[in-house]
Amino acid sequence: MKNTEFDRRQFIKIAAGSAIVLLGHGGPALFAKEAEKTSRSHYKVFSKGKIGNLRIKNRLVKAASATAATMDDCTFLSGGLEMYRNWSKGGVGLIITGHMATEEIPAGTFNHVLTCIYDDKFIPQVHRIAEAVHTADSECKIIAQISHIGMRSITHPVAASSVPWPNIKDQPHPLSLTEAQAIRDRFIAAARRARQAEFDGVEIHCAHGYLLNTFLSPYTNNRTDQYGGSLQNRVRIVAEIVDGIKTAVDPDFVVLIKTNCDDGLGDAGIHAGNFPQLADALAKTGIDALEVSGAKPARDHIDEPEQQSYFAPYAESLDLAIPVISTGGNKSVEVIEKICQRGKVHFFGFARPLILEPNLPNRWLAMEGDPQCDCISCNKCLTYLFEGNKLVTCQNL
Repeated sequence: MKNTEFDRRQFIKIAAGSAIVLLGHGGPALFAKEAEKTSRSHYKVFSKGKIGNLRIKNRLVKAASATAATMDDCTFLSGGLEMYRNWSKGGVGLIITGHMATEEIPAGTFNHVLTCIYDDKFIPQVHRIAEAVHTADSECKIIAQISHIGMRSITHPVAASSVPWPNIKDQPHPLSLTEAQAIRDRFIAAARRARQAEFDGVEIHCAHGYLLNTFLSPYTNNRTDQYGGSLQNRVRIVAEIVDGIKTAVDPDFVVLIKTNCDDGLGDAGIHAGNFPQLADALAKTGIDALEVSGAKPARDHIDEPEQQSYFAPYAESLDLAIPVISTGGNKSVEVIEKICQRGKVHFFGFARPLILEPNLPNRWLAMEGDPQCDCISCNKCLTYLFEGNKLVTCQNL
């Protein structure tokens, strides 16, 4: 099959080779100056950053992605640990794990097996992940993403209210106040376990249609108790989770939130118009950074600069006192450097590009190859995973 992405990169390499030939024949001085550069260490994306009290060696983040690295008994596969090691050695400053289940998920109720953190017995398992990352590169930090799948459950969907997302067939069970507060407490307990397992922090998953997204979105939250109605009430359960973590663990333990900037539902849900207010309310819960994503986090076949970094405009609309991470379509170091220089986005998340090229940050830093990643955004890696195959891998090699 003809690979147009490969052809495009070959053209760029041939053009670059022509420039080198020009140098040997008295080509313009501009080419000579460019040829002398052997590193992007002067780029802002390779400068040090900080989230809470956590010092990050650069602005590049391995964003959370499903790995299918866990067996049915929650045993973490050695191949999964190797992926984390490679991401750490590959040059990112921060890794956020794929989401970890804050409560037991019966077999067959989700499209792949999740890493478990809902019981103390899993602490040794998840510790292996943190240990693998820290051993591979002591400067690389790792955050455990904790989540409840909510109405994404195939057989037991639950949500803030009985209103389903448009792509959900079954009406979810609306959580009672007691049930919601029990889930809140399980998030807090999961964070405590992550701390015991030597993670550098946690990220509370409030995006992609999972449970906490249904509390934040006005589309799926029609509750009449303290968790529904006003923006302050819709954020309340998240605020209680953050406060509980900071109290139960310690105030310096880093807590992030990943949220939708757009539910893809027009004015009915979270959208560009009301997202800044939501982000401001979330920042005031005491979190240390906000990761911006959306209802369709993995778009297909994005290539041109104007198609890339598609959640950055939402992230740049914010004016927060905490760092902002923009994840989604970050494919070119030159594109993200321009965004980073504008100063509104502080970190950049990558998932699919690092599944194919775990060494991408190091390659970019050393100015090796194309300034764009090799990933063509075909999403075959996710299709492979969701079809029940173990370990996410690029299927377009």
